[in-house]
Amino acid sequence: MTLFAVNLLQFAMIAVAGLGIALTVAQPRLRAVSALLAMSATWMVFNFLEETSGFRDIWLVTPAFRLAYPPLVYLIVRSVIIAGPALRWRDWPHALPFLAALALTPQIGLVEHAARISLFAYSAAAFLLVGRFHRATRDMRSDARTIQLNWMVAMLAFYVVDGVFDLLRMDAHWLHPYWPWLGSQSAYVFQIAVSLASLFVLVVLSVQHTRLFAGLEGRALEVWAEGRAASQKAAETAEAGDVAQADFRRVEACVRDEALYTEPRLTRQEVATASGLSERAVTLAIKSATGRNFNDYINALRIEDVCAMMQADARTGTRQRVIDLAFTAGFSSKSVFNAVFKRETGQTPSAYAATLAVPHEGPKSGAGAS
Repeated sequence: MTLFAVNLLQFAMIAVAGLGIALTVAQPRLRAVSALLAMSATWMVFNFLEETSGFRDIWLVTPAFRLAYPPLVYLIVRSVIIAGPALRWRDWPHALPFLAALALTPQIGLVEHAARISLFAYSAAAFLLVGRFHRATRDMRSDARTIQLNWMVAMLAFYVVDGVFDLLRMDAHWLHPYWPWLGSQSAYVFQIAVSLASLFVLVVLSVQHTRLFAGLEGRALEVWAEGRAASQKAAETAEAGDVAQADFRRVEACVRDEALYTEPRLTRQEVATASGLSERAVTLAIKSATGRNFNDYINALRIEDVCAMMQADARTGTRQRVIDLAFTAGFSSKSVFNAVFKRETGQTPSAYAATLAVPHEGPKSGAGAS
């Protein structure tokens, strides 16, 4: 039996997937990752058998695997956003298209159509979930910008591009005469190599999962959506404005006067507890009085504090590092601080400090002399 470059890549994928499973299977939050790695290893085993042992003439299994990946990718995204086990018993319907495809592999055209629908449907659902997470955390947490899942958006985009490439290579035979490389063995080797690299990155991120955001609790996104809708409805009532203004004064008394904004991971729930208001009332009060969400409101107070400390340093001639002032004010990320500072002041921190360092022209020595 002759082995080719693609077979060596298949063995490498099986090895990386096996190592990843050993590192993740004991962690409930990483079970979706373990399932995807197991699926990848199984896919490569069948790929190898189909290419070297004529297994495709007995049972052509590999097309069905294109229906296994989209739901697993979605469940991985969900496991990063929502705390708790990545896989639950109620998730079993996600496996039905894949199981059905195993029995329908002779109907290759039907499986291909289902794979296209699954790829775009689950990818859209994953992007929408990340978008809801970003909007919800801006209403609930002062560190929302620090825990943004931009890396997840990038991984999803890469997954979609790779899936589209697979569709073009496997299904778009009408395109092959215009782009012969798509139908070549080198295109297949290229895709397996890309899959191996992405699998390796997934394993590395999983090993470092303790650095990831801890995840929102349970129905946090649903509760946020319900609260947002209720707040928007309440804002339309006549008496809502006066109530919101009174509530905002209570919020200000806690957040500003007690310097709660200096807590790096301050949450809306903590402000609600300190002010004796509901979380919904806190959101409505801040939105009505400032037009901002919770995250932007807290960060604006932090920038105000940093500017005050920089002005004090300029008056006394002391020189503290701006990033130290930012951490004192409650920021936990330099990049987030720089972005928010520029948004709030229209200047970078260094440019703002330079304006404070410009000496003011005092009265001339002869002014007022008789």
